[in-house]
Amino acid sequence: MRSGSRLALASCVALLCGMLGAAPGLAQEDATAPLGEAEAPAPKPKPRPKPKPKPKPVAKPAETPDAPPAAPLPMPAANLAPVKLPELIVVCDNGQGAFYEGQGAVSLWVTRSGTITVDNPLRPLTPEATRVLQVVIGNKAATAFGPDLLALRRGGSPAALEATIGGPVRWDEQLTVLPDFLNIVSEAGEVLARLDYSRCGDAPEVKAAPVAKAKPKPVAKSPRPPKASAAEGAGRGEGAAPRGLQLPQGAIPAGQ
Repeated sequence: MRSGSRLALASCVALLCGMLGAAPGLAQEDATAPLGEAEAPAPKPKPRPKPKPKPKPVAKPAETPDAPPAAPLPMPAANLAPVKLPELIVVCDNGQGAFYEGQGAVSLWVTRSGTITVDNPLRPLTPEATRVLQVVIGNKAATAFGPDLLALRRGGSPAALEATIGGPVRWDEQLTVLPDFLNIVSEAGEVLARLDYSRCGDAPEVKAAPVAKAKPKPVAKSPRPPKASAAEGAGRGEGAAPRGLQLPQGAIPAGQ
């Protein structure tokens, strides 16, 4: 019994000594921990980003009940189909004409080209030159004229066109370069017909227009002098003065 109690006492003493030896280390660690934390610099706070300015609200126009609806936006020009214009590419040599034909039985020959001067009353000092084409429809001559060869108006015979405008047509020595199709338009510019170029060739002969004979002017007759009547001659007497002539009083003696 005594030996057992001695062993238990020895083990208790050893356990107590071990606990007392470890306590100073724990205390030292607890003491050094706050010092380390105090020596480390504190991190600087990050600056806050500036708030972005809010966009100002756009004032909407006040809508009234009587206001008309907004007009639709016009269609962009890119969506519209481009209008094809004639190109000057037709050349006929050796005195040949150009044959054009359109829908149906509409066709004509272009045989001559030229210009005619038109006096513009708004600009009297700058006369305008109009392009003229002599065409053959069937076996009759006609004209087509305009500011250029891209849009032409129908005209009568060359003589009728000269009489209407009041000047002669100056014809080219050779047929000029023509467009690949002719646009025949009205006075308002609306397209009446389109004639496409077909070929070059000899145009049919044209019947000469009848020339009106000038009527002779009547010759004006000179008026005859009036004849004096016999009664007026007998009443005058021997010393009577001619009609219309008055003598002064006392020129003829009273006894005669």
